Amino acid sequence: MIEAAQMDSLMNQGWPAAHSTELDGWLVRHNAGVTLRANSVLPKSAPFDLGKALDYVENLYVAHGITPSFQISPAVQPSDLDAQLEARGYVMRNPTLVQCAAVSDVLANLHTTPAEVNISTTPSAAWTDCWWSIDGRGADTRAAAEQILARGKALYASVPDGPRVKAIGRLALVDDTAGLYCLAVDERFRRQGLASAIIHGLLQAATSRWVWLSVLEDNTAARTLYDRLGFQTVSRYHYRVKE
Repeated sequence: MIEAAQMDSLMNQGWPAAHSTELDGWLVRHNAGVTLRANSVLPKSAPFDLGKALDYVENLYVAHGITPSFQISPAVQPSDLDAQLEARGYVMRNPTLVQCAAVSDVLANLHTTPAEVNISTTPSAAWTDCWWSIDGRGADTRAAAEQILARGKALYASVPDGPRVKAIGRLALVDDTAGLYCLAVDERFRRQGLASAIIHGLLQAATSRWVWLSVLEDNTAARTLYDRLGFQTVSRYHYRVKE
């Protein structure tokens, strides 16, 4: 299985921010405030002067109109950074599990309903419209969100509904692994097996050996599906966000 530090790197490549600055072992990411992952620090190794590093990050994010945030995983450096941030007034957000499975195992465990699944290397307008209608954060940030999608190699799946789509998914392709993102089903078509159909279509089209994903700890419905498909928790993370 994949170790925590490697998992952090894969997720960063699968969802790349517009701007990433190396700061003495930390990767400082910002992307117009769109998604916490693309607007948080990935603390890969410990900086020489923690206090100065924290001051730099906070000033940089404030200058860009972004709330200072850190992604905290078991590989975080320094190892006590979570406690240091809490003492500095940062609060915990979005406890998340990182799960991984062999592609062959997931395909063997999938029981899909008949559904037409279209696969493309770029997101169509209908794909993006569906994603934004479910996960949108404001019209003024849509362009920044679309730029994230365009930065990494990926496959895009959709179940058509005339000129629109019922369900979507994105499979980021990183080395010999793949990351499942943006799995979403229009609320009018849920509980029809479309999420499974999307996953099946994406994994069949990929040549990756391993697939990984992140799921909020409290998302019981999604975790039930992923458990049934054979995913196992290999890491976890949460964010520390300055109040």
